[in-house]
Amino acid sequence: MSTLRRAVALLVTGALAGLAAAPFVAHAHAEVGTPVPALELASVRGEKFKLVDAKARVNVLVFVRAGQDRSLDALKAMARCEKALSTRPVRFLGVLPGDTSPDQARALAEASGVKLPLVFDAEDALYETLQVRGHPVIFLVDARARVAGFEQFRQIDYCEVITARIRFLLGEIDQAALDKVVEPQRNSMPGDDLRDVSNRDVNLGRRQLKIKQYDKAIASANKALGVAPNPGAFALLGEVAAARGDCAGALKHYAAALKLDPSEKHALEGKKACAGK
Repeated sequence: MSTLRRAVALLVTGALAGLAAAPFVAHAHAEVGTPVPALELASVRGEKFKLVDAKARVNVLVFVRAGQDRSLDALKAMARCEKALSTRPVRFLGVLPGDTSPDQARALAEASGVKLPLVFDAEDALYETLQVRGHPVIFLVDARARVAGFEQFRQIDYCEVITARIRFLLGEIDQAALDKVVEPQRNSMPGDDLRDVSNRDVNLGRRQLKIKQYDKAIASANKALGVAPNPGAFALLGEVAAARGDCAGALKHYAAALKLDPSEKHALEGKKACAGK
């Protein structure tokens, strides 16, 4: 993929993101299970590195761009991760766009303090395969040379999140432990309105309901109720029950919601829908 084509793709993707107002549209990427090509890329020192080290159970591909503050922050975080995981079968490799100059790469490595090799995707073949459209982003690749996970940049706790994902792939922690790190429970801060905090969990639950993650939606609703008596949370519990074919249970939740707020629209709509069943 040429530099010009990639630039056009970025402009088009950015325009679509503005129209749809959807987060991360500019950071489209390949799905888990996508094969990673058996490429050898040259580093700033002219050495050749394979994308996937067969001796490593997890290969960490760190896509960064020179001259970008977020990329510098991401590499600094990976310097900590690399040190903390030095005894594990894990290999880190930084990947730069093909239009990066050696001087830019050296300056980035020096400023970040990383020891991981920084290689150039000269023909942007890897960028095209993994559909990388933004920086920084990290892909985790298993020993079979397939994408096992990815993580967009986080300003806070990026190393901790990546470490947790790696430890999960190594079998050192389970899904519950991973979820606690990747999606930590938000504690209310002084000055927070408890209703606002509760509503955030309800909104998350509605997104989970939309993609039929019913158990997660229930957990989000209960979390919201643990913060404040939220009619929207009761309505959400009703919607989950209705989606599972339990209108009797749904009506109880709707009643609880309407007791708190007689105008709660989701409860009113759900109650009407269940009445005809």
